[in-house]
Amino acid sequence: MENFPNLLIISQSIPQSVYAGCSLLQRLLKTYPAEKLLVIGPTPHPNAELLSSRYEFIKQPLLDRLTKTRFASLYRSLDVFGWIPQLSISSITSKLKGFQPDVVLTLMQVQNYYHLAYRYANSQNLPLIVIVHDLPECFEPVENWATQRQLKKNTEVYQYATKRLCVSSEMRDHLEKVYGVRGNVLYPNRSETLSHRNIEYSFTLREPEVLTVGYAGSLAYGYGQQLEQMIPAFLQARAKLRIYSQSTLENNCPNIVTNCGYASTAEVTWELVKAECDAVILPYFWSDNYTMLYKTHFPSKLSEYLALGMPVLIFGPDYATGVKWGLQHPDDVLVVTENKAQLWSDALMKLRDSAQLRQHLSQAALSVGDQDFNPASICDQFLSSIQQSAFGLR
Repeated sequence: MENFPNLLIISQSIPQSVYAGCSLLQRLLKTYPAEKLLVIGPTPHPNAELLSSRYEFIKQPLLDRLTKTRFASLYRSLDVFGWIPQLSISSITSKLKGFQPDVVLTLMQVQNYYHLAYRYANSQNLPLIVIVHDLPECFEPVENWATQRQLKKNTEVYQYATKRLCVSSEMRDHLEKVYGVRGNVLYPNRSETLSHRNIEYSFTLREPEVLTVGYAGSLAYGYGQQLEQMIPAFLQARAKLRIYSQSTLENNCPNIVTNCGYASTAEVTWELVKAECDAVILPYFWSDNYTMLYKTHFPSKLSEYLALGMPVLIFGPDYATGVKWGLQHPDDVLVVTENKAQLWSDALMKLRDSAQLRQHLSQAALSVGDQDFNPASICDQFLSSIQQSAFGLR
């Protein structure tokens, strides 16, 4: 992109940990000129790699405290009615220090920040880009008496935006029904530095006659619960599970499950996965608690899994976005859509016993991953959205 607009980011969802290099925006904006970028957000982790050298902090001690307590939904409910002090538009203006934004960008995850981004953009008649990875009303629930008000405010934000970048086609379609306008799909971007292992590596099991399956990422949102449910299937199939996560399973079976933790960086973690595992797994939990999440959110780990040069297993209900994607690519990944332990075990044994299948799925995953989740293509799409918004292009 030859002409980079001045981009102002107002968002909670910015690097706040030592894993900043893995963040969504960090990857999408890595080529953006520093002098064209200003970020306004909360105080980050001391070791975080910031998106920009031009970073202004928003101090909201009440927000920081209450959102970590049982009063979080009440706080958000009061906030959508304007019954608690809000950051003023002038507080943003005072932080610009000569920076003249052409376009404003936010993530619709923490309402204090994306509502502020909308109010500022609207007041200055600036275009607004919103990225939606999770359903706002589900990600930040409010009290029953505030749901309609929250929906109304979120609709205002979404309808005002010049570009609406949704994490999946299912998210886009759902939000069109809820908010009344159509968005675009922007899949989660993986790191361009993520490399695959030699495909021939899949011929040999890491442990003779045992299939070693890796899972990397959070155990929240039912992923950990599904892995616990699968332990008997692993046992029956002579398979083992290695978990690379900051948390651990509540019910472990030491002979089957190994909690590996996270390495110092995500890159090191992926190197360990490639060296220590025969395949990777995306496990959805069969539960009504996560139906809307699974129907709309797209798992970023899937795009990363597909870049490893390893077989990918996807287990879960057929309405989950990752499962639906797998069903559309039946020759590239191994999918089980029924909540039956025997079928889980059969799939594990099938992969354990066939070196040819493991090699085929490893190569197929690489090919389809580069086709659907090519990092350069996703970045180009994102940067084009910024340019189109800033300069009124279509």
